[in-house]
Amino acid sequence: MVSLEIFQQLAQSTNDVIVVTAATPLGPPGPIIVYVNPAFTALTGYNADEVIGRSSRLLYGPNTDLQTVAAVRAAMEAQRPIRVEQLNYSHEGEEIWIDTNVVPLRDAHGRVTHFATIGRDLTATRKLQEELRLMANTDPLTGLLNRRRFLEQADTEFLRSHRYQHELAAVMLDIDHFKTINDTHGHFVGDQMLIAMSRATEGLLRGTDILGRWGGEEFVILMPETPLGGAAILAERLREQLAQLAVDTPAGTLHFTISAGVAARSEPDAGITDILQRADSALYTAKHHGRNRIQVLAAEGSCAA
Repeated sequence: MVSLEIFQQLAQSTNDVIVVTAATPLGPPGPIIVYVNPAFTALTGYNADEVIGRSSRLLYGPNTDLQTVAAVRAAMEAQRPIRVEQLNYSHEGEEIWIDTNVVPLRDAHGRVTHFATIGRDLTATRKLQEELRLMANTDPLTGLLNRRRFLEQADTEFLRSHRYQHELAAVMLDIDHFKTINDTHGHFVGDQMLIAMSRATEGLLRGTDILGRWGGEEFVILMPETPLGGAAILAERLREQLAQLAVDTPAGTLHFTISAGVAARSEPDAGITDILQRADSALYTAKHHGRNRIQVLAAEGSCAA
């Protein structure tokens, strides 16, 4: 049998967080904290006297997963161990991800008297994972969805639209004479124009719309539950708003215009690429006919300004 003194020496010296709570009550106001080790204080910023006697729920915050909380509660009620990755919050409100092991502690008669939570800080690992996820899914310059991730989401929307016979429209757009901007003012200024366009476009879209960077100065918008005419109206509004946008750059205050092609799902379409190809064809027509304009391409291939 490990003595209390040996346990305290171990708990005081380990880098893992250790929190001990009373077995009852498990519901509010419990679980009541009866012990925390120095690693807990170092990680969370809470002193022992700030948490002992209080519920371990004080570590929860706005993004703590309630399903994970419920799973831990169910395991404690069943008096069985559980291991989860849990989001907690520090004294200053910072997010802390912890690899958490909760184990029941029994007395000499086998009765559960306490629960020990042993945790390892995963915050740095989680941040790295999130950074890698963003790198894989977003355009590094604008922060928009990259082409691959946009197509994944667009494929899902196409299948939903086809299955339930909902409207679905797409807009392909790009900055007019972008090569001239780069050649005249440099790529740094060109990047600023792309970022400004991205932010302004995001501000005009609905929460259900999907915006991505297709490549270079070309962007794509997918609009669920939107007919061809509705997408054309939005594209025209976007053209007007962006033409008024003033972008402050090292080369001075600059303006730009866009051209856009609009298309919508039709029954013969086999996939999202059919819609996007029509939108891209309409964009090419808009550029060919003078730029700073919107071109709509119906399913049968007829264009209208």
